[in-house]
Amino acid sequence: MKTFYSSLVFLFLSVSIKSQLIISSSTFIQTCVQKTQCFSINNASFLFYDESKQALYLKLDFNKFKTGQDTIDDWLNDLTSTNLYFKAPLGAEQFTNLSNHNHKTLKLNGQVYLNGIWHSQSVELSLFVTESNLLNNNNNESIYDVLKMNFSLSILPRDFKVHKKPHHLRKTIFIGVSLGRVNQLRPGQEQLLEEAYYH
Repeated sequence: MKTFYSSLVFLFLSVSIKSQLIISSSTFIQTCVQKTQCFSINNASFLFYDESKQALYLKLDFNKFKTGQDTIDDWLNDLTSTNLYFKAPLGAEQFTNLSNHNHKTLKLNGQVYLNGIWHSQSVELSLFVTESNLLNNNNNESIYDVLKMNFSLSILPRDFKVHKKPHHLRKTIFIGVSLGRVNQLRPGQEQLLEEAYYH
């Protein structure tokens, strides 16, 4: 009987986790390939905040930047075999005292993971609440529902051994997240971040 109830609890938690909406963030990527500027923009990344680790995570899926036109997508082929992750410590106290027309600029010292390689990366992050999204105490909103983040990072293909792949990407790859939406990482969602969570 104990096993039966344990199974029911596990099933309930699994359904709850899967039913929670995970919101993507608008992301821009750009590089130069053979003197041609190549770029794409899409809702292709996800921001997660883990309260237990006091850490911010970015998960970016290069496959979602593809347009379906081979000539435009060609440069992305060297990046689509793996997701890019960024993780950085971020104290929960940074989310307090944010009100309308108020923002914070923070410097985060984190790490980028791509192609099986970790590399140190610092970013400057703007954290704010937009006027139309002020926290309404009458609803079941949390601070994460109304937060927005802007930040960018630049990576060198050589640092992640991407330059050795068929298209020989060599120039800096710029990644920008605009009005990023923060998802609270809940128990059971750690697998969404794969090895980045456990590093």
